[in-house]
Amino acid sequence: MLGALALSSCKKEYDTPPLEDIPETAVMTIDELRTWQATEGGVISIQNELSVYGIITMDESDGNVYKNVYMQDHTGAVNVRMLNGGGVYQGDSVRIYLKGTILSQYNGVLQIDSVDVDKNIIKQSTNNNFAPETISIDLITSLKESELIQINDVQFIKPEVGQTFADGEELVSLDRILEDVDGNTIKVRTSGYAAFADEIIPAGSGSIVCIVSHFNGEVQLLIRSFSEIAMNNDRFSGLVAAKDFDDGEINSNGWTTYQVAGPEVEWETSSAGGAPNDYGVISNYIDGSNIATENWLISPSIDLSEAASPYLNFDNACSYDGALIEILVSTDYDGTSNPNEQGSWTNIGGLATLSTGFFTWVNSTNVPIGTLGENVHIAFKYTGSVSDGRTWELDNILIHE
Repeated sequence: MLGALALSSCKKEYDTPPLEDIPETAVMTIDELRTWQATEGGVISIQNELSVYGIITMDESDGNVYKNVYMQDHTGAVNVRMLNGGGVYQGDSVRIYLKGTILSQYNGVLQIDSVDVDKNIIKQSTNNNFAPETISIDLITSLKESELIQINDVQFIKPEVGQTFADGEELVSLDRILEDVDGNTIKVRTSGYAAFADEIIPAGSGSIVCIVSHFNGEVQLLIRSFSEIAMNNDRFSGLVAAKDFDDGEINSNGWTTYQVAGPEVEWETSSAGGAPNDYGVISNYIDGSNIATENWLISPSIDLSEAASPYLNFDNACSYDGALIEILVSTDYDGTSNPNEQGSWTNIGGLATLSTGFFTWVNSTNVPIGTLGENVHIAFKYTGSVSDGRTWELDNILIHE
């Protein structure tokens, strides 16, 4: 009996770990948070006893986002930026206690920032299935920000088939272009840290599930998981060449330049004027004077031998006085020689809508190429004189079958 008493008296009782005391609060919807931030503007440090409920639609598991998740309720969706990664997963129904967090915009995207998983998030349930909204590319705008969507009957453009989604070795994020049968396109951005960064872009058509994001209004999609890309159907006629300058390079993806006159004048990339991404630009006004120049920007060789009605589409802006930019097409250019001396060129610029000045961006509308062949080159010819010369800006050059 004495031994039993001794053992009993030595037994230690452990305290239950204290639980974070998160009070019941007033509830706001995601749409109400968006309206609040839009009305107040800037950065809102929330000190009110408030909460928002929703279901996590994208987590960090596949590495395409880091310390970020996306949450959606019946009114909209929002990006949630966390102080620490992990702990919240796709399908979790959560309550976010907003006191101590920050409501702001990052490159135009609404976000709840500085969220502590332990102090601000209370899980309500797990493994909830949130169905994506089925939508077409032409209806995806920044108003769909952070929402979960599914797009059917789409494919990645032909020049990107066989490439990888990103550069997982150098950890470089890349944009890839998705298209539909009507010629609408949209960018899919993948982090170099994503688990599927080095996966090969599928050659077929089909469907994809994504989160809608944007960079200062330019829409881009984020893939949640490689398994949500189902593209095993036959391809349809689509883009055969594209140039958006987002990589900051003029001579990438097979595009070349040729300086016939005025070696000081070069095609360059720029993001001046608040553009969300780089564009191509050329001007013959250097160090206070105009320089006589002729400079070509030329596409790679494109096989249009089996195309039905090929066309060109691009965005452009200009300013100042001088010659209009010319748009030409050739089926016998060798890809390296002086285009003024080699190759037969047809001017199709008269069919394009061009900017009237003041750096006002316009879309060219669809410009029929009108020429078929296995070796088609499209060229933009810039000229300027010693007395004048426009500044021309080009972006989103697309060539369709």
